[in-house]
Amino acid sequence: MNSIDKFVHVDRQKLNEEFYFRSLIEEAFSLGMINEEEVENIQYQCMELLTVKLEKLNKGESSSVRVETAEKIMKSNLYTIGLWLKSLTDADEAIKDIKKTRILLIYERGRKRIDTKLNSARHIHMMVLKNLLKTDNYTYNDTIKDGINGFFKIYNADYEANEIHITADYPLSIPVSRLAGIEFILKYLENVYYENMFCACFSSYDIEHLLFGYSKDYKLLVINIYEIVLTAAIGCKIAEKRALDLNIMPVHRKIIEDALFLKSEEETERIVIKASEELEDELCVNNIYLKQYIKNSLPKVTSSVINAARLNTLENVFVSKKYPELNGKFKYIYGIKMEDELYRSTVEEIIQCRYLSDKLLIIKSKIKSMADMEDLLLDAELTDNEINAVLQGLDAVEAAALAKRHDFREENECDLSKEELKLRNCIEKFINTKTDDQKKFIFKTISLMEDE
Repeated sequence: MNSIDKFVHVDRQKLNEEFYFRSLIEEAFSLGMINEEEVENIQYQCMELLTVKLEKLNKGESSSVRVETAEKIMKSNLYTIGLWLKSLTDADEAIKDIKKTRILLIYERGRKRIDTKLNSARHIHMMVLKNLLKTDNYTYNDTIKDGINGFFKIYNADYEANEIHITADYPLSIPVSRLAGIEFILKYLENVYYENMFCACFSSYDIEHLLFGYSKDYKLLVINIYEIVLTAAIGCKIAEKRALDLNIMPVHRKIIEDALFLKSEEETERIVIKASEELEDELCVNNIYLKQYIKNSLPKVTSSVINAARLNTLENVFVSKKYPELNGKFKYIYGIKMEDELYRSTVEEIIQCRYLSDKLLIIKSKIKSMADMEDLLLDAELTDNEINAVLQGLDAVEAAALAKRHDFREENECDLSKEELKLRNCIEKFINTKTDDQKKFIFKTISLMEDE
């Protein structure tokens, strides 16, 4: 009878990503893939590498160094070796490489990978800065701008490759764990990049007022902005309203409350997932990595929603925007208009649509500023009912800005076009459907808006 060889493999999941080389050797030894003599040889080669690095540090002189310094350099060396071994097909392949290749050569390969990752991190940081959120949150600005720049200035890949020397105080929705050195920074920046990409779908104006709704002291809080925006946007979709304005009012929270009433955790999870899918459709999210990041963020959002529904504290999760500037005069920014050709094709597409639902879908996906929205309401040959449906998707400040431009309280009708008259009348009807408190807010907002 022929003997059957028993194949042994290293389970990558059991390895420590931060101390990869050391955990790989320990696991391989426990499985009998390397013997004691081979382990001793590896240790000896690591000490040889340390000697080379110490001589380089001392510029060829034989002067001694502190034990703490030697230990730091050894950790840096092992981290760099692990970085190369991680790049191989699997852990078994890494063990083969250790057996046939000198440690010094593996280190040099790992050192080159550090340079590659450093270049990637600098590139991603540059893209992050180009798409930086316009916010007054101190921790966000201090970390993403100054903190990361500080890392690049002081990172020592030769002797402290496993260190970052910054605190990275701004928290991510999906924290980076089990990584160190350049790997940590690279992953951290990737996560920030996708969080910024998502937030860029919304106006900084709406995000800031959402944060004010979260806390009047939001500028000083250590919070994750993306998570607050994502939660509000998902709340909007559960309430079956446009997510772009991020405005959840008491009436919308009541709709959310009804939708979640007596729902199990599994049912609530399905509601959140469905809302996130509708949100991605509205925002035209096509980037597969952003889609995955949103998906990975949902468990935390779902958990918050489940707890809030159970404790009847949905107002703490689905917060309403607040406008501190309404304590004084302010100027509303209508935003940048799209290119003329794109605008004309969008208007033509809407005119050709037969159904209101299709028209609203085009408007939601393509109209990104109030400047274009105002033009569209005048140019797209919409009926009164269709204009009203569009107005229903605006938040109170947007409606006030439009009402100020097309003030139905003025009497200069003879100077207006037919389209302007129609829009003015529709705005009046729209405002008259609001509650007394909502009307007061709109008219107060109008009174505080400065002329452009």
